[in-house]
Amino acid sequence: MNKITTTLLLGLLTLLYISCSSTKQEQSNSQQTMNEDDGYTFVATLFCSTDGPNSSPAHYYLKNPDGTLYLDIHNEENDLSRDPLLDGKIFVYYWNGLSYAFFCKRPEAGKPIEVRVGDEWKTLESSAHIQIDSTGKFLQQYYTYVPRGEEGERLPLDFYPSPKADPAKKITLIQDSFGRGFFIRDVQGEWMKIQGIDYNALPDSEEVIEEEEWAKVSKASEGNPIYWIHWREGSKILIYPNEFVYKYSV
Repeated sequence: MNKITTTLLLGLLTLLYISCSSTKQEQSNSQQTMNEDDGYTFVATLFCSTDGPNSSPAHYYLKNPDGTLYLDIHNEENDLSRDPLLDGKIFVYYWNGLSYAFFCKRPEAGKPIEVRVGDEWKTLESSAHIQIDSTGKFLQQYYTYVPRGEEGERLPLDFYPSPKADPAKKITLIQDSFGRGFFIRDVQGEWMKIQGIDYNALPDSEEVIEEEEWAKVSKASEGNPIYWIHWREGSKILIYPNEFVYKYSV
C-alpha cells in the first residue's frame, strides 16, 4: 500500500467517522425532542360540582410556581361569571358549567400537577376528582374538529397525507354546503390525525347524541379519507377554540 492509497483510506475513514457521529447526534437530538414534555401531552379535567354522591371538592387551589395562590377555583352558586385569569387561557373553560380542562405535564406520584395557563405554568394538588387523560384520548373521546368557514371557502388549515408538512403533498379542502366535520383519530405531538364524519349516519334527532350512537357514526365513517393537520406550533394552538366541538352537547 503506497502513501497516496494510505492517505485516501485514512480520509475515507475520517469521513465515515464524522458521518456516523453526526447521525448519532441527530438521532439523539430527535429522541430528546420526542421525549421532551412540553405540557401538551396530557389533559387534566376538573369539575366543581357539590351535588350528588360524586361531588367534587368545594375548592381547587391553582398556585404559582413559587407556591403563592393564583386562583381559588370553586363552586359559587351566585357567582357564575367568567374569570379573566382563566378565560381564553386554558383548553376547556365552561365557566357556567363549572368544568375546566388544562393541558398538563405527565403527573408524578406525590407531586402537584403542572398545568398550562396561557404561556405560564401553574400547579394543582393531585386529587381523585381530577381526571388525567392523554391529549389524544381526551380529544378522541369528547371532541370533533369542525373547521369554520362559508360554503366554497378554503378551510383554514392545510391538510397532509402524513404528519409532515410537505408542500408537494399539501391538500386544500373547500367548505361544503353542510359544513365539514372530522373525527379526531390520533394526536402525535404537534400533529393531529383526522377523518371526515359521515353525517348521513347521524341520528335524525335534535337530542344529545349518546356515546353508543357516536360509535356507530365512527364505524360508518371509517371509509372516509384520513388527513393530518398541524394543530399547534409550540405553545400556539392553530385551531380556533370553537372549532373543537364537544360531542355530547345539543
